[in-house]
Amino acid sequence: MATESVPRSLVDVRLLDGPNLYFPRPAAKLTLDLTELMPLPVAAASDLGTELGLGTTRPGAPGTVFRQRFAIRLLTQIVRRIARAAGVTRLAVRTRTGQSVNKIVVAYPWRHAGRAEALAYGLGRVLDGVAAGPERVTEMITAEGAAITAAPLGSAPQLIRPQIPVVAITGTNGKTTTARMIGHVALRAGWLVGWSSTDGVYIDGQLVEAGDFSGPSGAGQVLRHPGVELAVTETARGGILRRGVGVAYNDVSVVTNISADHLGLGGIDTLDQLAEVKAVITKITKPDGWCVLNADDPRTFAMRLGTKARIWVFTRDPDSPSGRNVLSERGRVTTLLDGWICVLRPGAARLRSSR
Repeated sequence: MATESVPRSLVDVRLLDGPNLYFPRPAAKLTLDLTELMPLPVAAASDLGTELGLGTTRPGAPGTVFRQRFAIRLLTQIVRRIARAAGVTRLAVRTRTGQSVNKIVVAYPWRHAGRAEALAYGLGRVLDGVAAGPERVTEMITAEGAAITAAPLGSAPQLIRPQIPVVAITGTNGKTTTARMIGHVALRAGWLVGWSSTDGVYIDGQLVEAGDFSGPSGAGQVLRHPGVELAVTETARGGILRRGVGVAYNDVSVVTNISADHLGLGGIDTLDQLAEVKAVITKITKPDGWCVLNADDPRTFAMRLGTKARIWVFTRDPDSPSGRNVLSERGRVTTLLDGWICVLRPGAARLRSSR
């Protein structure tokens, strides 16, 4: 679209090709400016909310975080109403606060780039016109729905659906080391393995391209290489935020730990937010796969609650309460017993692995 047609309220549109912070499938992420909505008088904002189905929701005073919270609910309604006007009866929407009181983030799944962007621009235009009054906003929503229907479909997401087993690795420390270790074990077992990391892309133990390939492009190179039987992908938070995870699902996810790592970038300001990003790979692990977690890191261990996969944790403490909890839920624990690395399984004798 031409630059002059970009709504003032639409700060950024990003189409994420893979599972992401908002959805386990491709999603559009919009950053919106609330400059038009924030200064509206309370009565005007309340009338707008009533018109759009928010009932007696209080809009909060102009320019406050309460108005921002009201805007989150209001824009969720507007997105869904525009989608319905375009013939989409059900659309999942996720919203959250932005990096300032005047910003919010809106996300929704997409299948066609043209329609997804048309919805983004339509939402921005409606937000630009909120001061015109409730009836005018309703008219704009109907018009934007028609515009979406007329828009070209556009391209589909470039999402890989693996035909071979995939091990996805994330965390703050030890990702590359873990990827190399798993790749080496697979090689020794006779597999033709490819892995991608911050070191580069390796196929069958040989470096084929140097550089930081801890994002979707690295996973894509490994999975598209002929003959590879196992893919091991290092997954950094930057790739998840900018493009989403490069594959639709994995067979094993590994999370090493969560600690302070470039906080303040990409809207990630706290360790809890960082953990939320890293947990994306655990949410797309197959139900019959394994989610491997650090039982000694509380944020990492909590990721077991958001996955359908089986749980396997590692801990240095054989009497770890976290480990006992996993065993009681039919999971597995790797730990140290008398200097031996052991695998604990419910109802089975301890399996001594190595020293």
